[in-house]
Amino acid sequence: MHRPGPVELASCSFGQSSKVSYLQMITAVAAVVNGGNLMQPYLVSKITDADGQLVREIQPTVKRRVISEETSAVMRELMEGVVQTGTGKNASVPGYRVGGKSGTSQKLDSEDPSARIASFVAVAPIEDPKLAVLVCLDEPHSWTTSGGSLSAPVCAEVLEKSLPYLGIQPQYTPEEQEKYFATVPDVTGWRATAAKQKMAEFELTVQINGTEERVTSQYPQAGTQVRRGSTIVLDTTGSYDAAADE
Repeated sequence: MHRPGPVELASCSFGQSSKVSYLQMITAVAAVVNGGNLMQPYLVSKITDADGQLVREIQPTVKRRVISEETSAVMRELMEGVVQTGTGKNASVPGYRVGGKSGTSQKLDSEDPSARIASFVAVAPIEDPKLAVLVCLDEPHSWTTSGGSLSAPVCAEVLEKSLPYLGIQPQYTPEEQEKYFATVPDVTGWRATAAKQKMAEFELTVQINGTEERVTSQYPQAGTQVRRGSTIVLDTTGSYDAAADE
C-alpha cells in the first residue's frame, strides 16, 4: 500500500491527486455558492406531451448540507475576488458580478508527464447565483495550460449570452458604462469622410449607403447609447439642409 509523504499529504488538501468527474466538480461548486446545500443533479426540468401539456416537472432536491451559509457567503466573496483581481480576470462580464476559480491539474494516469487539464468554473450573478459554467480543456496545445488564460474566456462568453436569455439583465457601473458604451454623435449634413472620422473618435465603425458627398440621415440616431465597436449606418442618398453645411 502506498504511504503518502508529507508533500503529497499537503497537496491532497487542495485536491491534488484526487480524481473527480466534471459533474461532481460543478455539483460541489454549486454547493459552495448556493448557501451550502449539496443538490441532486438532473438534466431535464420538465416534460410535456405533444400538445404542450405538462406531464412531469422535476423539482430541485437537497441531498444534505455540506457547509454553513456563512461559509458559503465568504466563498462567494473570495470567488468574486478571483475574477476582479486574481487569475480569473478573463471571466469577467460587463454588467454582471462574476465569481470563479481557475484550475490547472496534472493527469497522473497519462504517459506524458507534462499533460494537464486547464479548467475554469464561473458563477453569476455571484451575489445571487443562477448559473454555473465549467469549462475543462483536456491537454490543450497552447502557449499555456492555465485555466484562467484558456478556459475563463469561454466561461465569460457563455455567461454573456446565457444570462440575458434567463432574464437576468446587466447592471453597468459608471466605469463600465464609460468604457463599453458611447453616445452616437450627430453627423447629419457632414461630408461622409469627415463623418467617418468623427465616429472613429467614439470607437464606432461606419457603413455608408449611397455615393453622394453628404450624410442625409443616420441610424441609430444621434444621442443613442450603443456599444463601442458598433456599426453606424450613414445614408448619403436624398437631400440635406444646406444650412447644416460646415
